[in-house]
Amino acid sequence: MKNSVITIFEDRATKVSLSQEQIHDLDQMRSIIGKRNLRLDMDGSLQIMHYVGFISKGNTCVQILPKIYEKSGISNDEEIKESMAVLYKMIRYSSFNKVLQLPEKIDSKLLEQDLLEIFIEIFADKVFWTYSSRMHREYIEIDENSSIIRGKIKVPETIRENLIRKDKHFISYQSFEQDNVINNVVKTVILRLLSVSKSKAIRAKLKKALLFLEDARKIDLSLNLLNSVRFTRLNKDFKTVYEMGRMFFLNLQPQNYEGEESVFSFLVPVNELFEQYLYKLFQENGKYQVRYQNKHRFAYSDSGDSLMMVRPDIILEKDGKTAVVVDAKYKNPGYENGTYKNINSSDLYQVYAYSRIYGVDKVALIYPSFDEVQPIKQTIVLKDVQGEYQVFVHSVDLKSDPLSTSLEISKLL
Repeated sequence: MKNSVITIFEDRATKVSLSQEQIHDLDQMRSIIGKRNLRLDMDGSLQIMHYVGFISKGNTCVQILPKIYEKSGISNDEEIKESMAVLYKMIRYSSFNKVLQLPEKIDSKLLEQDLLEIFIEIFADKVFWTYSSRMHREYIEIDENSSIIRGKIKVPETIRENLIRKDKHFISYQSFEQDNVINNVVKTVILRLLSVSKSKAIRAKLKKALLFLEDARKIDLSLNLLNSVRFTRLNKDFKTVYEMGRMFFLNLQPQNYEGEESVFSFLVPVNELFEQYLYKLFQENGKYQVRYQNKHRFAYSDSGDSLMMVRPDIILEKDGKTAVVVDAKYKNPGYENGTYKNINSSDLYQVYAYSRIYGVDKVALIYPSFDEVQPIKQTIVLKDVQGEYQVFVHSVDLKSDPLSTSLEISKLL
């Protein structure tokens, strides 16, 4: 990892050596991450909660990786590499990958870089291979005053502009141009990334990709401009690089923060990432029909207006009926000597409420595994006047192959 990148683990206080400029930059980052989610103590301990990814401002770049160990004897570099692999895998299984289109297999050497550089290199490769296959051109409407007649002559403009120059005509025509919005956006983003990347090899890739866009222009980017592009069968091959460039500009930050050129980030709520990863694994094993964050209204006023609703993480259905409600928690369940020590009452109350609202007797709490010891499934029985409810508690090893994990959780319920 590069010394210029501060690497920490989500929700773990880490002592770091900071300059006054970096302390100032971190303080500015609070408006993006959230004041309660970034903690910097007097002794230099930095802690960021709830988010993973990266955020860069000025010369300060912070990378937040998912915490996958609580107690581990491995080196810091090895833990960083394993956590990076886990983060990459979870992003691939999330909705964010609709934009990123991350390759399934990645060179292990690439994972030794920070996440920002990984994304930039993938983008540079995508631009190169997309534009080396074919160049994107569009018919552009051009109005100009010319001595060569093509298209149609605009008579009123010709009279107004060429009162003396009778050899010229004001004309309007269409030209098949590389100077269009898609190419201009991609070029502008590449030029910006050249100033962001610290890797000589990656900057070389960006410059190589830039050779295909010599006839495109650097332009001022705005949300309205980015939203104006429509994809059809004629330009769909360029959608991936365009959307990834759009992501780099808009930063995909919490609170939809936009606009400050000096800030660059990709921050994802770690619990949401874990939920989506489990959702995809349940989908892949095919045992159940799976719904993600499906809203369910259960309280109504006398007039029929909805008063309350719930939105569980994952619903597992059999034959069109709810069979199991799953709640995902990205925290250490404290597995020790065959039991989970850190399951609090609020976790149980939540799944108990789901069991009553959905009318099922099976619910599940799933956590990530934070230790080398392979955990086992534990069953907790909740009782009330209505009967008994089974709570299956389990944790999954995020370092494991997704297929193995998918088969494992299919046996869980």
